[in-house]
Amino acid sequence: MTRNQLWFASMVCLPYVMYGVMLVIAYLIVTAMMQRGHQVWQKCIGTGFGWLTIGLLLSASFGINRGESFLQLTNFLPFFVLWGVWVTSPAMITSPFAVLERLARWLVLSAVPLCAIALIEYALKFEGLIPRIKASWLPMWLIEWLYEEPYFGHRARSLFDHPNVLSAYLVLVLGLGLGLVLKETVNRVSTTSNRVAANPSAVARYRLALGLSVLLCLGAIFCTGSRNGLLIALVLVMIALYMARRYKQVWISSVIGVGVLAGAINAFGIGGRSLSGDIFINDPRVRIWHLAIDMIYQRPWTGWGFSGLRELYTPGSIPNNDSIYHAHNIWLFLASESGVPVMIGFSVICGAIFYRALRTYFARKTGLPEGDRAILFSYLLAFFACLSFSLFDVVLFDARLNIAAWGLLAALYAMSAQGGNTSHRRNTP
Repeated sequence: MTRNQLWFASMVCLPYVMYGVMLVIAYLIVTAMMQRGHQVWQKCIGTGFGWLTIGLLLSASFGINRGESFLQLTNFLPFFVLWGVWVTSPAMITSPFAVLERLARWLVLSAVPLCAIALIEYALKFEGLIPRIKASWLPMWLIEWLYEEPYFGHRARSLFDHPNVLSAYLVLVLGLGLGLVLKETVNRVSTTSNRVAANPSAVARYRLALGLSVLLCLGAIFCTGSRNGLLIALVLVMIALYMARRYKQVWISSVIGVGVLAGAINAFGIGGRSLSGDIFINDPRVRIWHLAIDMIYQRPWTGWGFSGLRELYTPGSIPNNDSIYHAHNIWLFLASESGVPVMIGFSVICGAIFYRALRTYFARKTGLPEGDRAILFSYLLAFFACLSFSLFDVVLFDARLNIAAWGLLAALYAMSAQGGNTSHRRNTP
């Protein structure tokens, strides 16, 4: 198996065998650094991650719990290097669109078991079924996994540790899936696989599998009971609908899908909670945000170090919250725990890459084929979902989400760089 195949297999298997995949990724990073380490360092430093590293180290030095602060830098510093390894990969430099289309397809289709587990888990958590399930022939480990600690109510978490983390992963997959559906709608025959294009039955099977995968993903997001995930999913569908507004069949199927989702929310609520204004108005996140803002006022430059909010929080000061681990907003989290300058640095670097990709997508003069633009749109949707989820939660503590988010950022960088090169070649006499 080649290194490129190992990368593909790692990303596809990541939700299922996280620790094994992380060992493989660590091996791939080491081998890449041995081959092109100087190029990786240059790319990371030139993009601004060198300055961010200095800022994070300074912040950890001033943290109220320095040991924990330095330990949590592992959620950031290795991923800067991972991003650099990806964007300097020869395949990502020479043919990013073909590579990333294949990866997107695999990620969407391979999420089907994850979604199926979530749907089954949700069905088994209806109150009327719980006594019968507990008295059934199911093995004890499965019953404990379904109903014992940690128990999140009528919410599915599948193979993740928390329903919100599962939802965060699935909205990324949904963004990729919607972009691929749009590509198949615009281009009746795939432009990147002549073998498949020559076989109409294979194309039909792929389109059917893709459509079912997207619908399953929507259903699984509902089963997580994540308000954030549901809202983002609806926004993604609306964006995709607008982009495919010329295609009647897409409108009809999407409206039906959204209608079914809305009906399910009305019938079953969100995560077992009835649909009312209280689940939004009385959200403890608002009080957590106030705590984070107070922390920023007190230490705007260096922050309190990672784990600062957890150290400063008085248990029980927010009802039903004996402890708080983060600010439930990535910008407040970074500003309160690592300082405003670091937060601004992150925003500028990631925002610049996202903006460059958006500009590449909307600038017709780049000469990108429609198929490539659709792939870029897929990753833009997925990264938009990542940013949107970060408004109400921080999920970078799950390595699977962290790897996926940095992978999206690397993909946008690579595709916008390729688009810029295409534009340069077209404008060169």
